[in-house]
Amino acid sequence: MTLDEFQLEDDSLLEISRKLSNVTIGKMPTPGEELDKSALPTIKYLLFSSDYDKMKQSVRGIRRYLVQANSDESHVEDILALGVLPRIKELMQSDNGNSLKFECAWIVTNIAAGTTAHTQAIVQAGFIDVLLEIISSKKAEVYLKAQAAWALGNIAGESPAYREELMTKGSSTAIVNVLNDIYEDIYDLALRDGRGRGRLYLLDNDYDVSTESLLWSLSNMARGGYRTADYYENYLIMFDAFAKYVMFENPKQVLEACWGLCRVLYNMHEVGAFYYRVDISVELCERLGELITSSPLKVVHAAIRTIVNISNGPDKHAMNLLQPPVLLSFMQLLTPQTTTDVRKDAYLALSNLVASNEEMIDQIIQHRPIIDNVINHLAVPGHTYTHFNWEPTVSHAFYSRSEEWKVTKEALWVILNLVTVGSDSAIYQLLSQHPTIPATLAALLNYIRLPTDACEKTLECMISLVQRTNKCIGDQYQNGKNPYVRQLIDGRASIALSTIQQSNSTPKIWDLCSKLDKLLYVSEESVSQAAAMVDAGGMASAFGLPSMVEIQSKSQKRRVIRGLDDGDVRLIENAVNNLCI
Repeated sequence: MTLDEFQLEDDSLLEISRKLSNVTIGKMPTPGEELDKSALPTIKYLLFSSDYDKMKQSVRGIRRYLVQANSDESHVEDILALGVLPRIKELMQSDNGNSLKFECAWIVTNIAAGTTAHTQAIVQAGFIDVLLEIISSKKAEVYLKAQAAWALGNIAGESPAYREELMTKGSSTAIVNVLNDIYEDIYDLALRDGRGRGRLYLLDNDYDVSTESLLWSLSNMARGGYRTADYYENYLIMFDAFAKYVMFENPKQVLEACWGLCRVLYNMHEVGAFYYRVDISVELCERLGELITSSPLKVVHAAIRTIVNISNGPDKHAMNLLQPPVLLSFMQLLTPQTTTDVRKDAYLALSNLVASNEEMIDQIIQHRPIIDNVINHLAVPGHTYTHFNWEPTVSHAFYSRSEEWKVTKEALWVILNLVTVGSDSAIYQLLSQHPTIPATLAALLNYIRLPTDACEKTLECMISLVQRTNKCIGDQYQNGKNPYVRQLIDGRASIALSTIQQSNSTPKIWDLCSKLDKLLYVSEESVSQAAAMVDAGGMASAFGLPSMVEIQSKSQKRRVIRGLDDGDVRLIENAVNNLCI
């Protein structure tokens, strides 16, 4: 079972989602060379000339006018007011060579990077088909195809409707074909040089610049917001292309490829036909493991988000994340030294992995340093716990407490899934190796300003822990007592429950407190009686206790964090209903 949570796009996603103007290729005009608006009529006159040099001079003038230092949206309006789009389209369809078409594609790219109205003008003028013809043309050079793809990427960034139109017309397939051709050239060269077994490098500058543009454009097309499930075959070939380029050692390409993989998985979530055919290989997972420990922070963020999206998929794919090299790399992100946004995603991935089958749960429990890190995060950020009080540390003022609480909540999700989904033997092993878990949860509950979501998860963890330990190893307790219940009582959990109920708690938290309080009382009286009552759902309800069905419904959920335009439109409403800010 999965639970969609919507969150506002973070800085990294916003950065790769925006439309981009091309201001980096070619020599920029110096201030003295800047074109004035008064020159536009002459530029238009030259554009309609039959002389190649005059046409090229004109399109370069338009391009310069759009990208010079003082350019803004008014410059795009000026060009559109000239009424030259049909002529530019005509030149792109002519046999005037790659150079002139490149300048025209550059103009289209920068107009499409503007406002919604600017992008709409490009679409209505029929440029999508023209750009696709260029990308698919055998005569077009790679740099020209990359510029045409860039323009399509800007169109894709405008709206889900445009993305669906591009998908319908085969734009993703066309760009993937170009990327595959480049990959084959580089791979063949690596084989000739005896480097076929190692990492691949983009040493050719034209390939370096072009693949970055191609991958960025394809990643923009991989965004959702429409009926993405209907196009799963397109997403399959996009995934394969991104997976190839993740293996390169060029950071820019790896960054775009990781975000591409991430977006493909966002939008194919719960699409069975996609997961039946996709190859999420051990090699890919191991590569992602390398990236999260030895890359710039931007790449780490993209790689761990991709891992999150693999972890919320089918077990047969998620299991590849439990390879020893991946787990070793993964563990390094769970420490307090890791930035909070990356650490939060790492714990989210971990909580997804333990909402799975017994084999995967056992493998994680046996990795003691991972569970140690989880338990260390069951604490109030920037505080230490002594004598039933949370005292701020010297570093307290430097903590981003709201962000750190998000990490704590993810750690609580890990514990909840473990104690609810795990087998009896797994829970016994978990508590044998980490016997202080109940006391740690009780301590957290004693924090008077515990955030609502963290409070709710802490209560659910404690309820599930008591129920499972009552049931799975009840006969082993001396005198019919559950020692983990005693830990909670000795940790003043009952007092904390009363305090929480007397404060401005939500109805849900008040109900959880009431049920846990009764469960502690009944369990302390008789473990076997408490276990029997919980097994009988009707009896549990009559006595105000949680049933096992109710407990299990709160866990074993693999969560999907998506942005506004991520996912099939039929699933986005579900995600928005679980808004996570």
